[in-house]
Order: sequence, then C-alpha cells, then structure tokens
Amino acid sequence: MKTLILITTLIFAALLIYTAPLGAAPNSTSKPRQTEGQLPFGIPVPGKPGLVYSPYAKGKIMSVQGYRHGEVVLCPYTNKKFRVP
Repeated sequence: MKTLILITTLIFAALLIYTAPLGAAPNSTSKPRQTEGQLPFGIPVPGKPGLVYSPYAKGKIMSVQGYRHGEVVLCPYTNKKFRVP
C-alpha cells in the first residue's frame, strides 16, 4: 500500500515538473493578423484609371478595375492583402 502511494506521488510530481505553469502564455511565433482598417492602400498609377502599384511589390502594376474604393484585394506578386484606393 505504501509503495502504491509512493509511486502515485512520484508520478504526480513528475507531471507537475513537466507541465507549463497555469499562467504561462502559449508559445506562438505567428504574426498577428492585420484587420482591414490596418491594410495599406495601393498607389494609383497616374493617367491610368483602374491600375495601381502594389504597396508590397515595388514598381509592379496590377489592375483593380471593377473593385470599389476600400475593397480588399490580393497582390498577385506577394499574396498579401491591400485596399483599393
């Protein structure tokens, strides 16, 4: 009987040692997601309505024809989201 209590106590102590503290934050290396209000706007191409420069791929032009101001689109060069100016 004493042996069973001793083994149970050792197992419980080992579990306490190898588990994270209750108040510990989870280990996460992922970046927080941006909300739509935090996304950058594309840069309009002068004299070319419906075309914008990507805010991520410098010098790359893409069409946003058919999208309204503020809509979220995906940059085809970087797969990152941005808003239509």
